[in-house]
Amino acid sequence: MKPLLLDVNPLLINKALYVKEIKTTALQDQVHFHNGYEIALILKGRGKRVVGDNIEHFGDNDLIFIGPFLPHVTYNNYGDDFISNNEQSLSALVVYFHPNWFTKEFIDSSDYVKVNDFVDKMSRGVEVLGETKRKAIKALLKLKGCTGLIKAIKLWEILHVIAESSEYQCLASEGYIGKFTQKGLDRLDRVYDYVMAHYEEDIKLDDIAAIAHMTTAAFCKYFKSKTGKTLSNFVNEVRIGQSCKLVSDRNLNISEICYACGFNNLTSFNRNFRHFIKMTPSEYRKSLEQ
Repeated sequence: MKPLLLDVNPLLINKALYVKEIKTTALQDQVHFHNGYEIALILKGRGKRVVGDNIEHFGDNDLIFIGPFLPHVTYNNYGDDFISNNEQSLSALVVYFHPNWFTKEFIDSSDYVKVNDFVDKMSRGVEVLGETKRKAIKALLKLKGCTGLIKAIKLWEILHVIAESSEYQCLASEGYIGKFTQKGLDRLDRVYDYVMAHYEEDIKLDDIAAIAHMTTAAFCKYFKSKTGKTLSNFVNEVRIGQSCKLVSDRNLNISEICYACGFNNLTSFNRNFRHFIKMTPSEYRKSLEQ
């Protein structure tokens, strides 16, 4: 089994930061964390990402910043025929840099108040939005052609631009507890994998507890402490996330989408959709058309 603590130190030997390009048709990913900072830019592709206790659909030009030891995972083939041809691959740019960029003496200076705040929020994962995202993506793409000190300066400029804006949002909740052991991450990884693969089925708590090798009572307590939510809430988030993609298909009616995503009745589907998306499925479909 691959290690769940993905050590970035070997990548950063004699380097201020490491830039990696990814082009693939299927991510072989699992829940993991790094001992450094990560910037993940999805240039092309779509799927599901989990950052802490946040679960969201991503598409082209998705840009997130992830702090050290924050569990995360990305899926781009999770229970459907997402990859329908060779053109539907995933292209990404990933940047790693070391925590020693932000020493307390340096980051606490009055010159870096906003950058300090942004770095602190990266511990929960940050999604960049709007015009600021456009500027950041343009600058990140230029990192590939930079070397040495210029590369580090360019990254500082990106952090400064984002920190000075208001166009970003935290992903994991404030109360999220991200201190996982290796054994704990392995357990959570199995749960995530199972739910992502079987969200359209009747997922039973006892079955999930067995996958985690725990009693039902112990698993409920464990899962709540690590994610801040119940298993039922997590499963419904995954199902609603999948339904958002299906709602864009006008050939499917709302009832078909409801059952395709694992809900037993329209009442439950509509209630959960409104809870997570803040609108009904029909309203969401209209908003996509507009």
